[in-house]
Amino acid sequence: MNNKLKLIIVSQEEKLLDQEVDSVTLPTADGLITILKDHQPLISKLNFGELTYKVDGEKHEMLVTQGFVNKKPDNHVLVVVDSAFSARELNDEKIKAAIAKAKEAYRISKDKQELLMIESSLKQLFWELQIANKKKKA
Repeated sequence: MNNKLKLIIVSQEEKLLDQEVDSVTLPTADGLITILKDHQPLISKLNFGELTYKVDGEKHEMLVTQGFVNKKPDNHVLVVVDSAFSARELNDEKIKAAIAKAKEAYRISKDKQELLMIESSLKQLFWELQIANKKKKA
């Protein structure tokens, strides 16, 4: 008996994942939700945050920007995001240095578009630091 979900994650640029998984946990507008096989169909808005999925008990992590999730009755889960970043080997010092650099650029910049790009980079760095700290504790 197959207890798997078909998880498909796509961004504006490409298909990022197409794999059978045990479960997926997503950062929705109403908080974190975990979807298992035969979960009720749903459509929900996603917030920027950490998406995790398990394959044969092994946990995988990905940072996702805003988007939406559609869990279909056939156990297909479609995740559509503006962009996503695989959790990679993270170095605290490099992340902290990048945060300091981005904060300084944010302080001196007057260009609204540049400020929005810096803000987006800071959000990504924040989540990378959270994942790095979580991996240290594990």
